[in-house]
Amino acid sequence: MKRGHLTANVLLWISSALTTACAAGGLPEESDDLAAEEAAASAALAAVGTGSCLDGDTSFGGAGPFGVSTRTVGRVKFWVPRVPTGCKVPIVHLANGTGATCSAYGSSLQRLATHGFLAACYENTNTGAGQFGLEAYETAIREFPIADATKFGSTGHSQGGQASLVTIALIQDKYGEEVQTAALPMQPASGFGVQPRGQSWQQAYRKVRSPVFMFSGNSTTGYANSLLLGIGIGDGLVAISWVNEGFDALSRDIEAYHWTAVGSTHIPTPQAAENEIAPAWFRWKLLGDQAACRYVKGLVSGRWRVQKQQNVQDCQ
Repeated sequence: MKRGHLTANVLLWISSALTTACAAGGLPEESDDLAAEEAAASAALAAVGTGSCLDGDTSFGGAGPFGVSTRTVGRVKFWVPRVPTGCKVPIVHLANGTGATCSAYGSSLQRLATHGFLAACYENTNTGAGQFGLEAYETAIREFPIADATKFGSTGHSQGGQASLVTIALIQDKYGEEVQTAALPMQPASGFGVQPRGQSWQQAYRKVRSPVFMFSGNSTTGYANSLLLGIGIGDGLVAISWVNEGFDALSRDIEAYHWTAVGSTHIPTPQAAENEIAPAWFRWKLLGDQAACRYVKGLVSGRWRVQKQQNVQDCQ
């Protein structure tokens, strides 16, 4: 289904479905037990070894070694890893899809935090302009001593998939090379929903200078048939060909991947696929973790299928 076919009725259904999903979820409660948090941080440090406080985490396919607490600052919700004092961690913002709330992606935000990322989600049902991701990044720097202002990951789903790339463009426009960035759009509905200010989504995508990993879904059982010419029904709402449009709008100079997660739907949200790829992708691109690189490359032997990629980097 292309963006022009998403009627008002479909949008109402999406909003209703995501609202139901959000109601079923929710945020973990905040922890006030500082002694317990310090003990958990010490245990996590012992588990991941010496050197950098995030070194040695190889549990890419599951939860990481760090405990997590939550905090809300204004409209930004944070999932905060309990890391040792003095540890600096990358910031990762997740932009939700149309009509959704942050709690619909609680599993993915929690998973990222257990791997030592300061995970953030700006609470708004229309995120496509990308501005909320920039605000979340700046809020994280201001409010959390553990935030590493030089490393930022941007992910998002559907309309938020567009936002994940526009946010990178906005951060690059404002901070230049001061910030190392990486993007992970989930089933991006490029051109749908709220659009960037003062530029088209294509212009914003073309500005992105960071590595990009975008994925489409394929919820059909006949994967081979739906893959013909890359025009399958995809995840039920966003076709593989639509995701390819987003990939084709990127600069030809950057490292970029478009893979399909076989069996991944649009609604319910594709958190299983996100949880499988996101910690390793951001560890690879923001921390230079070569074990994470090998894990990502190994996923194509499972349910992941390569659609398009360019300037592919090898693992060391």
